[in-house]
Amino acid sequence: MAYIYKKVRKKISVGKNPGEKYFAAMVSEGRASSKQVCELIDKDSTISVADAELLFRALGEIVSENIEMGRGVNLEGLGVFSPNLKTQGQSTADEVTADDIKKVTVNFRPSSTLRKAMEQAPVKESSRFNLMHV
Repeated sequence: MAYIYKKVRKKISVGKNPGEKYFAAMVSEGRASSKQVCELIDKDSTISVADAELLFRALGEIVSENIEMGRGVNLEGLGVFSPNLKTQGQSTADEVTADDIKKVTVNFRPSSTLRKAMEQAPVKESSRFNLMHV
């Protein structure tokens, strides 16, 4: 397995060196559906597809409940899901209210095992994409 990248050209209008710049951008190879993941679990373990689907459904509910309570969830080998706030800043602490919270999001921090696997994966240039302008 490898990460695949394409070359993109972007116009940069700020900073010390504005102008046209070139960057590597990830090429998405699609997404594995939960059904596909459940089928892989079925193939590689004693857990059936149906049991894996139930497990994922329950896991989603448990993670959601904990996030709604303001608690993070650590799934060993995968990573930590943590609630986070996007807020508007104020000049003084007295001015800060719940109205300053613009969005509640979830951060994901991969486990050290997952980070190591990601760091060790090779990177290859795509043969399907020519230079793209973004």
